[in-house]
Amino acid sequence: MPVLSKAKYYKCPYCSKVFPFKSKLNQHILVHTGEKPFQCSICNQNFQRKSKLKRHIFVHTGERPFQCSVCNKGFTHKYYLNRHLLDHTGEKPFKCSICNKNFKCKSNLDRHILVHTGEKPFKCSVCHKNFQRKEGLKYHQLMSNLSKCYKCPHCSKFFSRKSNLDQHILVHTGERPFKCSICNKSFQRKSKLDRHIRVHTGEKPFKCSVCNQNYTRKSKLNRHIFVHTGEKPFQCFICNQSFQRKEGLKYHQVVKKVKTTYKCPYCTKTFPFKSTLDIHIRSHTGEKPFQCDKCHQSFKRKDSLFYHKVKNKHL
Repeated sequence: MPVLSKAKYYKCPYCSKVFPFKSKLNQHILVHTGEKPFQCSICNQNFQRKSKLKRHIFVHTGERPFQCSVCNKGFTHKYYLNRHLLDHTGEKPFKCSICNKNFKCKSNLDRHILVHTGEKPFKCSVCHKNFQRKEGLKYHQLMSNLSKCYKCPHCSKFFSRKSNLDQHILVHTGERPFKCSICNKSFQRKSKLDRHIRVHTGEKPFKCSVCNQNYTRKSKLNRHIFVHTGEKPFQCFICNQSFQRKEGLKYHQVVKKVKTTYKCPYCTKTFPFKSTLDIHIRSHTGEKPFQCDKCHQSFKRKDSLFYHKVKNKHL
């Protein structure tokens, strides 16, 4: 790489980075100053880059200028369209150099690589604990700083985002804000409404790249792909026999291998894990082994004790 002459580059006053154009430097400096000079005229939200403001405007206008040529689904950004197209083609262009596993997105590959390297790039700024995934760090921060999260007013659940809380509250209120314009059936989530609409339209946007068979759901296409690949991803933990479908594994474990599952001594239920059986047995015995050290109230499950402590500030 050729070295730029001193007169032709601009150095950041906050770090060691250099830029060939002053405009690029000015844009970079915003990372240090935190300044967000581009403001949305509708909701007054600020952005560091003009491109991000333009993309944000689509939230208000509802415009989705990038359209899929297969299923006509629209997207606000070309990146999301390109990623969506892989759902139709089944292509997984990003390959792990260690185990040869393929991934649809580079971000998924980058996250997978950490399994091999053991690297934990996400660090808590308070206790300095490291995590392999951003989600793990967020959960840790949520549990460590409960005063900054959103609590459901109807139950003891907490959420890191208000949007997730708002979605959860619908479970308690029974509200179904998304209504089908054809049969008036209502749904709690827009994704479920979109899936329901296909019942009326007959649309099957997910196409098998091998035999061209179409499906209404991506999960059905993914299950169908195993017919061509011969892959059997569901394995019995007792005899190691593999199955193409989860239902096949469950049938094998419960019906064909009754003696090797864990059977409840009080009823006819069976369980694949002893830990699950132990929890179930408490519904018969009434045993509550987990006790709060503040008020001495007891619970059948460890997670129930945790939410009790959070709700009553007994932590």
